Amino acid sequence: MDFAWEELTDDERARHYADWQAGKGLIGGDPRRRPHFDRLPAWGMDRPFVRALALNDNRAANGERFRREVDSLRPLEIEIGFGRGDFLLDRAARLSDSRFVGFEVRTKAVRLALRRLEKGGLENLWLSDDDVRVGLPLAIPDGRVDAMHVLFPDPWWKEQHKVKRLFSPPFVDLLAAKIQPGGYLHFKSDVEQYAALVRHLVSYHPAFGDHCPGLAERVGSYVPTHREHWCRENRMPVWVYFFPRQGKT
Repeated sequence: MDFAWEELTDDERARHYADWQAGKGLIGGDPRRRPHFDRLPAWGMDRPFVRALALNDNRAANGERFRREVDSLRPLEIEIGFGRGDFLLDRAARLSDSRFVGFEVRTKAVRLALRRLEKGGLENLWLSDDDVRVGLPLAIPDGRVDAMHVLFPDPWWKEQHKVKRLFSPPFVDLLAAKIQPGGYLHFKSDVEQYAALVRHLVSYHPAFGDHCPGLAERVGSYVPTHREHWCRENRMPVWVYFFPRQGKT
């Protein structure tokens, strides 16, 4: 199926913001409508696991510990949709002085990554199964993030699923609010049209500059995601963009 997009009209842009405010497109639905949305699951208590709506669950120390990590002066990096966690876990191991948060809506993947995190003895990484469109605004202060990694997000091919696509004008607004000036957005996709859409949305936002290849040096050596590894093995092209967050620090 073709992935097609056109520059948004004013009405379409307004619809994106209306859908965002209504909570449409959230993976798994609006978590605020779930039973016990303000309580941590038993398997996640007193582990490096967080849900933004359960930060005040006093049955465990998760919220207090998470806030202390986020409020520290250490550099903070976030990966959205970490999948198996290969990139994120490796990066946290390489940069022990930095702090990391990973968002992944598939709870099973989060639980597997938690076990790998604990087995590796990593103490600078927290994981969440929040949809980042809910978790990021509530859990991370504005201007706190040094690097945001969004690697191979689902393009949601079907027309009826477009509302689930991560990148939209209000999502780019959210990234602009959370990434500090001097920080950057690191994006990859193996879908050329989706990469073009993301580049259009981000580079035309006043808070971001266009793709800056030199920012790749700030990532340095890394373990590829499972998807990137597959693309390499099958000689499939990957589109990689680094968008600098502009403004004064």
